[in-house]
Amino acid sequence: MNTMMIAIGIAAFVAIIGVTQLAIVGYDNYKRRFTSMAQGKLEEQFVFYDANKLFTFQVIALALPVLMWFMMDGWFVPAVFAVVIVVAPRVIFAVLARRRSLKIVLQLPDMLLMLGSSLRAGTSLQIALDVAMAETPAPLSQEMGIVVREQRLGVAVEDALETMGMRLKLDEMDLVIAAMTIARDAGGNLAETLDQLAHTLRAKATMEGKIRSLTAQGKLQGWIAAALPLLLLVVMSHMQHDAMAPMFNTLGGYATLAVIGLMELCGYFFIRKIVNIDV
Repeated sequence: MNTMMIAIGIAAFVAIIGVTQLAIVGYDNYKRRFTSMAQGKLEEQFVFYDANKLFTFQVIALALPVLMWFMMDGWFVPAVFAVVIVVAPRVIFAVLARRRSLKIVLQLPDMLLMLGSSLRAGTSLQIALDVAMAETPAPLSQEMGIVVREQRLGVAVEDALETMGMRLKLDEMDLVIAAMTIARDAGGNLAETLDQLAHTLRAKATMEGKIRSLTAQGKLQGWIAAALPLLLLVVMSHMQHDAMAPMFNTLGGYATLAVIGLMELCGYFFIRKIVNIDV
């Protein structure tokens, strides 16, 4: 009997050590992936902040679902909060990147008009880029600053612009780069080309703005329709705890939650597909 107890104790001790090692390895891997992702996203946004601090904030925030798990009977709400905390940084980075891209698209026509005016005044494309960078506000001026610095280091203008296009991944920027490259290679009037392109992009941005305003109500309805069942689930769990308890403690309840989650995702993506209109 004593031998069996000792063997069980040793096995439990080894299992605890193994689980601890796996937890440490998983923690280190997640920290490395998170900091690498966050640092890259921050650098793309020209935000110079330590990604390790963001990881520390996320770890501290994950203590909230743990406390909720100890204070509440069910695990569903703490699990949802934990998933939200883990996914939130990527969502925030995506939203910031989309807003920055929109600002760049809106600033492009003015920058192209400035380039065209500088070229008509007799300046070279390099000097025109310097002037446009100085007169254009962020974030487009930040991207143009990289182009100007690469050019000063000996990189060709076309190559620097191509690098910027690969970095931004915007259709409007690809159109600008293609037009400038073709005009320089073919020997056409680059200033006139830039002016026409500026008017085209401005008209396109105006149309996209109207579409966004017309579809804003549909997007809001999609968010409300997706959040309302979850909100009702939380409210009913507190108001009718005994009646909702099987939802979180039985196999049928888990299956119901899975179906609800799947239908929520399907409904959200269907509404998003309807209101997303490409120009």
